[in-house]
Amino acid sequence: MNELRKDRLSNHIRYVWPAYIISALLIAGGLSFIFQAVHKLPEYKTLTIFVSGKVTDGKALKEDLLNTYQDKELKSVSTISADPNEGHYNTKLTIPGYSSADVLIIPVSKLENLDASYFAIDLKDELITNFYSGYSFYKQDEVNYGIKINKETVKPYMSLPNEDCYMFLNGNSHNIGEYANKPVKEHDLALHLVKEWGM
Repeated sequence: MNELRKDRLSNHIRYVWPAYIISALLIAGGLSFIFQAVHKLPEYKTLTIFVSGKVTDGKALKEDLLNTYQDKELKSVSTISADPNEGHYNTKLTIPGYSSADVLIIPVSKLENLDASYFAIDLKDELITNFYSGYSFYKQDEVNYGIKINKETVKPYMSLPNEDCYMFLNGNSHNIGEYANKPVKEHDLALHLVKEWGM
């Protein structure tokens, strides 16, 4: 290679090297996005819990649930937490809570201003007989929507408000078996979790 070509190549690299780096980053990001889209976990293998309070040990919660529900093919556990006393509580509840949580834990004081039928499934007699016989329920317009949570059971993982709290099964969940919008009887992970934590 003669000197003129070396100088041209050197000048070219000196001025356009940022474009090579940006191009490499864009290609890597695009490949990562495509890989995640193609290999996304099915909804029934993930579990999201909305917690009105503070998650104190998310790692232990995740590990315990993954071990407990191996037979249900659970692969991912996530939480959304919001302090009921903070101004952004309702926003967190209605946007990520309603749209992505399988189970929502809500204190009774917040339920007075909510329409449970908007997000929670109706706990019909058959469901109560199969899973929640003898439990305490939250009723709205004479319909059972929530199941009282046993705070002692979840105490190692989360801190809840100093009042009664109820768990609600989100109507958009893929983990509520035959009660889901797209029912698959075997995909009933959320039903079992509420049974374990309820009272």
